[in-house]
This record gives sequence, C-alpha cells and structure tokens, in this order.
Amino acid sequence: MSSQTDPLDLPDACTATETSETDKMPLRPASVSSSEEDDESDEDDYDDDDEPMLKYQRLSGTLSETLKKDAVSAMDVSDRFLAIGTHWGVVHILDVGGNNVKRFECHSASVNCVCIDTSAEFVASASDDGKVVVNSLYTNETALFRHRRPVKAVALESEYAKKPSKTLVSGGTAEELLLTGKGWFSSFDTVIASGEGPIWAIVWRKDTIAWANDAGVKLYDVTTQTKFAYIDRPHGSPRADLFRCNLCWKDDETLMIGWADSVKIGVIKDRKSAAAEGVSAPNISSLPPRYVEIMCEFRTDFIVSGIAPLLDQIVLLSFIVDMDGLRNIDVLPSSSDEATVSKRVVSQQPEVHVVDMHGEHIANDVLNVFGYEHYRANDYHLAHLTSPSDTTFYLVSPKDIITAKPRNTDDRIKWLTDKARYEEALRLAELVLASRKEADGSAYEGVLKDADIVAIGIKYLGSLCEEGNYEKAATQAPKILRNDAKLWEEWVFVFLGANRLSFILPFIPYQGDTRLNKSCYEMVLSRFLETDKETFSDLIKKWPTDLYNAVIVTDAVEYLLTKDPENMHLLDAGIDLSVATSRFEKALLYGLKLHRPGILTLVEPHNLFHTLQTHVHLVVAYDMHVAERDEEADPAARLWTGGAAFGVMEGSVATDLGEYVRVSRRAGCGEGVRLLVENADRAPVSSIVKQLSQTRRSLHIYLDALFRASPQEGVQFHSSQVELYADFDPTRLLEFLRSSALYKVQDAFSLCEVRDLVPEMVYLLGKMGDKRKALLLVIERLGDVNQAIDFAKEQNDEVLWDDLIRYSVDKPPFIIGLLENLGSHIDPVKIIRQIPEGLPIPQLRANLIKIMTDYGIQMSLREGCRKILVSDAVALMEALYLSQRRAAFFSEEDLKCSLCESRFSFDDPEKHIVIYFCRHLYHKSCLLSKSIALKRSVPPSPGLAPTLDLSSSARLEESITPEMECTIHQIYSAPTAGTSVLTGALSPTRASSVGIALDRVGGMVGIISVDLPSESEEGQENVPTLQKLIGLRESARNVGLALDGVDAVSCPICRA
Repeated sequence: MSSQTDPLDLPDACTATETSETDKMPLRPASVSSSEEDDESDEDDYDDDDEPMLKYQRLSGTLSETLKKDAVSAMDVSDRFLAIGTHWGVVHILDVGGNNVKRFECHSASVNCVCIDTSAEFVASASDDGKVVVNSLYTNETALFRHRRPVKAVALESEYAKKPSKTLVSGGTAEELLLTGKGWFSSFDTVIASGEGPIWAIVWRKDTIAWANDAGVKLYDVTTQTKFAYIDRPHGSPRADLFRCNLCWKDDETLMIGWADSVKIGVIKDRKSAAAEGVSAPNISSLPPRYVEIMCEFRTDFIVSGIAPLLDQIVLLSFIVDMDGLRNIDVLPSSSDEATVSKRVVSQQPEVHVVDMHGEHIANDVLNVFGYEHYRANDYHLAHLTSPSDTTFYLVSPKDIITAKPRNTDDRIKWLTDKARYEEALRLAELVLASRKEADGSAYEGVLKDADIVAIGIKYLGSLCEEGNYEKAATQAPKILRNDAKLWEEWVFVFLGANRLSFILPFIPYQGDTRLNKSCYEMVLSRFLETDKETFSDLIKKWPTDLYNAVIVTDAVEYLLTKDPENMHLLDAGIDLSVATSRFEKALLYGLKLHRPGILTLVEPHNLFHTLQTHVHLVVAYDMHVAERDEEADPAARLWTGGAAFGVMEGSVATDLGEYVRVSRRAGCGEGVRLLVENADRAPVSSIVKQLSQTRRSLHIYLDALFRASPQEGVQFHSSQVELYADFDPTRLLEFLRSSALYKVQDAFSLCEVRDLVPEMVYLLGKMGDKRKALLLVIERLGDVNQAIDFAKEQNDEVLWDDLIRYSVDKPPFIIGLLENLGSHIDPVKIIRQIPEGLPIPQLRANLIKIMTDYGIQMSLREGCRKILVSDAVALMEALYLSQRRAAFFSEEDLKCSLCESRFSFDDPEKHIVIYFCRHLYHKSCLLSKSIALKRSVPPSPGLAPTLDLSSSARLEESITPEMECTIHQIYSAPTAGTSVLTGALSPTRASSVGIALDRVGGMVGIISVDLPSESEEGQENVPTLQKLIGLRESARNVGLALDGVDAVSCPICRA
C-alpha cells in the first residue's frame, strides 16, 4: 500500500486477520503485499474475517505540524496529557486530542525515554546527551542531572510530586543503574547495579524497580534495598542492543516483558506466603523476602516493539522481520562475536497482535503508518493508559501516532450490522440494553436506544425473508416489532403477499394495548376462511370479537354454511360468532349439531325453548353424544346405574346393565333432556312426543326422564312407556309399573308375558287380584323364597301366607328362608308346627336360636324404650319445675301492659296482672280479650278476623237450643270483659254463672267458665242448658278457646 493512504479509513488503516481457535502454531505475521492485486485480495480477506478487537484513530491536532521537521523517539501518557520526546531533543506536552500545549527544549540530542509521574505533575526525560531532566508542568521547577554517557532510560518513583525525596532512577551506556534523590542537606546518588552492560529499559511501580541490561531483566526492592529476582533472556535471543527491551507493569505484582521475539510474564510473590501455602524453598531465611515466578513464556515470529495488557490478554506491537537471520547472533553472554549486518530491505507494515497468556493467537491488525517502509523495530513504541472506564493504546512511529481502543458494544453492533450479521447484532444489542453492561462487566455508556434495536431487527427480518426463512422471521417478529402496531401491519402484509401468513399468525398481537387496524384482522380472517377453515375456527375462538367487524364475518360464515352445512369448522366458528352478534338461535342450532359442550346454557337466559322444541332430535342426540363420551371416559362406567337421577334411588347394589342401557340412562340425565322436562309448559310434552315418535329410543329417553322428574306429566303416554321400558330398559319396568297407575294392567301383563318378564308378571298379577297365581309364579319360576316373602308382605293377606307356608313345609330351603325373614309378620310357631317329622332341615337349630334371640331382643328394646320414656318425662318435668321457680327481674319501665301499653295500677283490685315466663305482662281483661274468637256479636274489623273456620262455627250454632239463646244474648250484651252473667232461672242460693270475655271490637272471644249447681242446690232445671254451654266450650278446644280462665291462654305476642 502507498504510504500516503489514510490508515484510519478501514480496511486501509487496519486490516484484521485471525487464525482458528484450534491453531496452536506460533504466531505468524500477516502477509502484506505492496502490489495492487494483493491490496484488493487483502481487502476481500478482511471482509471475510471476524470482527477486529480494536478500533483505531490517528491522533490529529497540531501533531502533524510538530512532526514535519522532527520525529518521535519516546512517549509516555497519563489521563490528562501526552508527553513525547523527539530526535531533536524536545519534549512536547500534548492534550488528548494531539494539540501542543507545552514544550521543553532541554536536550541537544535524541530523547530516549520520557516518564510522567503518577500525579501527572512532572515529566522526566533522558537523552543521548547524558542529561536527565525533570520538568514541572505547573511551575518553573526543573531538575537537571548530568551523566558522562548517553542515558537510555529513566523512571520516577510513585507519588513523585508528593514526596520530598524526589527520587528517580536512570541508566544507560555507562552500565550503571543510578538511584538519585534529595537528602536532608543535599542530593544523593546510589548505584543499584553496574558492570552488566548498558541499561536499556527501566520501570518503577510502587516499591519495585525493574530494569533490563545485556544479561536480562532484574528487579530491585526499594524498601529493603535488595535485588530479589533475575529473569534471563531466552537461549538463542538476538544481541541485546539490536532490539529494545519493552517492560510494562500490568499491576503492582505482574511484570510484562517483550524483548526481540520473546515474551515473558512474571508475577512477584511473597516467599513467606508461598511457604505457608506449601511451596518448598530451602533456607528461606537467607533468601530475599520476595521472588518472581514466570507465569507465561513464549516466542514469536516477529520482533516485539511494544507490550501492554488488555484484561486477561496481551497486546503486542510487532515488527515483521525474518527471524531466521537474527536468531543465534551473538547469543548472550558472549561478547566476542561480531554483529552480522543484514542487507537493508524495505520494512513491512507493523501489526498489532492480541494473544492470550499462553501465546495463543486471538487477533491481529495490520497498521498502515506513514513511512513504514523506512522504519525499524526500535522506531516503534507502544504506550497504554488503563482506567476503570477506558483503555487506550498509543501506537507510536516517528511521524505518526495512532490511538487504539478496545471496541465497545456500539462498535461491535455497527460492525455486525455492516457485515449483515443482523442476528448477532440484535442479540448483542438486546443483552446490552437489558444489563447496561459492556462485555468486560463495566457500565455501558453508549448511545444505543430501543429505536436502534428495532432498526436492526427490521433489517434482520428483511434478510430472513429474502432468504426465504419466513418461519424464523415470524418467531423473531415479536421481540423486534414489539408494540408498534404500524410495523406489525406492514409485516403482516409482507407475509400475506408472500403467501406465508400461517408463519406469523401465532405472533400477531390481539391482546393488551397493541391492536392493529380492524381491516388487518379481517384480512387475515378472510384469507384463512378461504384457505384453512380449521385455522379460521381457532382464530374465532382466540381473538376477541372487537378486533374485527363481527357482523360481516358472521354473514360470510353463514353464507358458506348454506353451501356446506355440515362443515364442522364453519359450525364451530359460527357458534362463537352468532353469540357475539346476539344470534342465539343459530348459535344453539350450530352447537347442537356440533355437540359443543355447554351450548345449552344459552337456552334459559335467552328463552330459546321454542328452538329447543323444534329441534328436539338434536337435543336428544346431543345428550346421547355426551353420554357416550362419559361412558368412555368413566373408568367405573360398568357399575353406573343412574339411580340417583332426578332424586330416585335404586338401591346400593351395583349391577352391569350393559353399555346400551347405561348410555340411555346417562342421556336421560343430560342437560338437554332436563331442560325439556323441567320446562314442559314452554316445551309441550305432546309436541315433543310427536317429533320423537319415529325414534323410539329417543322417545324412551325423554319419557323416562319426564316420568322420573314429574310423574304427573305425560300420563297419557304411560301405556306406551310400558313397551318402551320393555324394549330399552327392562330393569326399570317394574319400578315404573309400581310407580304409575295410569296404564292398562291387562295389556301390560300380556306384554310382559310375551317378553317373559317374570317379576313384572308377578307384580301385575298381584295388582289384578290373582295373588295365588302370582305367588305360584314366584315360587315355581323364580324359586326365590325372599321374593315370595316380600310379595306376601306387600299383599298382607293371611290366606296368602297360609298358601306360602303350605307350599314350603316340604322344602327345607323355603322353610329356612321363612324362619329367617318372617319377623313380626307371622308367628314362627305356626310354621314350626307344620314341619313334617323327620324332614331334615339344614341349620334349623341355628334359626330357632335366632328366632328366640330376636324375641328376647324385642322385649329388651320395649323395656328400654319404656325406661327412656319415663326418664325423659321426669327430666322434662324437672326442667319445667326449675323454669317456673326461676325469678324474673322487672324494671319500672317494664311494668306496663304489653297490649294496652298502660302502666299497672296496683291500687285497682279489678285490674289483675298476668305475668308470663317470657317476661310479657298483661292486664287480665286485656289478655282475655285477645284470646281466639268463637263467634262475634258485631261484624269483625279488618284487623281482627275470626280464627274459627266457618264449618266449625256452623256446627256449633246448630247445637244451640232456643233455651240457650237468652243466656248467650246476655253473654254478648255484657258491657265489659270478664263479666259474670247470672241466668234468670238460676236459684239465688247458688250463684252459678257463665264467665265470658270480649275482644276490643265488642265480640265474644271465649267462654271462660261455667259453674253448675250441686245436686242439693236449686236450679237443677238449668243444668242441661249449662251443660250445653260446657259442650259448646269443649267443642271449641281445637281453636284455642280459654277453657279454664287465663291459665289456658298463651302469650299473644309469643303465639303470634
């Protein structure tokens, strides 16, 4: 490539090449050709390579003007500024943008090393003129140290600006490592090392100084003032002065060394800590407290012009050269060999290599710097600045400085997008926005937004569609299109145009706030209604009806149903659409055809009984379908009898009725039949029977359910039901015959006789009065003594019992059955006496013992019941006695009549007080006036109607003779309640009287008492009349007449 090409315009500025992960060979330089064809080939290779790890930018500003007449020979960086030394002996201070801020013309020869203190306040420089100069950036302070020979390296102590000692270390061709600083009264110079060849490089980190000379790299502990480590050069290394040694601290304990084609990583460790961890070290006390352990060492196929750390990786600035001509030249420590001077050739472009700690290649970039053809390995420098938020590498050549930074997430996403690797770019963008972190764990500070993710996603979807991968494009659509209804509509039409609508269908939003235009949903429904009716039906169930015009879609479905009325998918969709558009009749009809579960719940809320009645065949078929489904699903279906249907129990013994009968019974319990049965007023029985007359099984299911729910309904069809039961459910025929009396018994018997239904024939014979024939049928045909006994119990005919006993006396099984089951219906002695002598009867002894035991138990139960009755009576009497003795507290507020609400006056002897245990208080007169009326002398008021029924009143009036009318008239004419009316014919010797009571409207409410004269008194002629009154009084007992004064009157309030 031409030296005038801008290295920052990729791929010219840096070309990325990378080997596979499995490549374990030493690093190889990237092949670079200066020909035009090779340049084009390199660009093609770059396009195919993986993403570069670093991004590059040439330092601009005033640097280009500064280097027009000078060249960079050394450089150091801080987070505030850059310091460069030039071959003209000038130290330039630049800002981070490359603008010249300050300059120090302090040397007369090339500056070999520049060092900035950790506080970024002082800059030290070393030059071939033998000077070491320390300049302050913010004051005029300058420290000058002169040496007799060129100085190659200088380093300032940590916190140089803050320490009064102002110590620095320097070295060069004088072959001395000199520690210089300020003492109490003057400066001091301390020689740390000497006589081992020139000092080529120095780095100082906290209390450790590392330097390189011809022998290798050594380390010095400033605190203990001891050398504690020596790292030799690898065997076969080129002569030390041919290539500069590059030293770099990764951290306080890790030293990185790049010298010629060798890379070493050493870690400083404490010897005592290592011994405590079990590392063996003989005679520890005589050794330095610290040592260096080489953690990584490898050789390269290029010259290392600079080394720096990048997380757990190593960045190497490489100079490409043929290493075969350089190795084994004057191998150290020999000094007698002469250097071999190779013929000068045109140099290749420098490269940046990234390797791991084992030297395995990760990535490399080819740099195109100005004038690279004329530079050598020592002309390049690598400086780096690492901060918690950023890492920057400065790639220095004599006429150029290029900055390199690790590519952040935004760079990676852009590169992936440019390479059409949209899936990776999308995944990375989503991850970064979700975690807000970079790949190295640092906080993300980029400019990526949700809109950028959507834009990348749109490109990704487009690329997938171009590839024909519509299925994957559909799966990615939700996370890309998100809640943007417009984008969703656009992409739905894209899939529709490509005839791939089924792929994106599951992801089309239909819930929440994201709703597309109604026309979009209708277009989707229309397409599937034409091409895939099953999917259309699923969409109708899934999508809310407010997404589209339900009326239009329903009309379309109904139109298609006219052409294909049995299409189950159209029917299924038609149900939901008809419900949504309030076309409930059609919804019910479609649901019955399709046997949709729960469809019958529409009937009652929307009064669809007319539809139910006109399509009764579909209703029964629906219930039969449900019954067959339940029959298959129920593991215990074989023992199901349906006995509890409509509240009818059939017993506890489960029998296998057969699948046919079970399905019929299940259908009779179905929801549709239930609605028909319970709403016979809106679904007439006669109409339903007429429709079902041609399908006898359906007719039986309906009539059976009707009979079991309401036996009085459909009585006109009971005769027909006999034959239906005989055909479809014979086990229920006997129950029907017993429950109904509205069938022709003779016809039923003839049918049962033809079908040979013996139990039913027995029952019908008993009903027709031919009990003996029925009993004979049970005995001869069934041979069931228990059924014979049950039949005799039902008829309760002593002659029938005699016939049963007479037939059984010579049959031991029947005798045993009679003895076990007779109980209290017949005397067992009667059976025992008729047993022929000598007839062997199995278990006779046990049965006789059982009979006697049962008799004893009966007597014991009677005695127990009697004792319980006596005990309960005593307990209740005691409770009554205790309750009557219980005191009741009444306050002054309570002392008033509960009827007239007037307060009691204890001074009036006529105003007697009646107190009930319920704490209600009454005047005696008020209480008697509220008792139950027998007959009124005035018309009753609306609020006080008589409680005696009219028939009872009429009977009582008939019993009143004319002689009693006078007395009764006097009773009704009494002015006040409770008056004793004397009869005119009674003797004054005996003041016999009749006590009465009046209600508040003046009517008589009861005859209180009747006093009769004794036999010795006069007035015996009136005794019959008075006795009539007594009879009149006693005849009204059932209506609560007060027979014995207030004692017989219950509390009116509690009674009400």
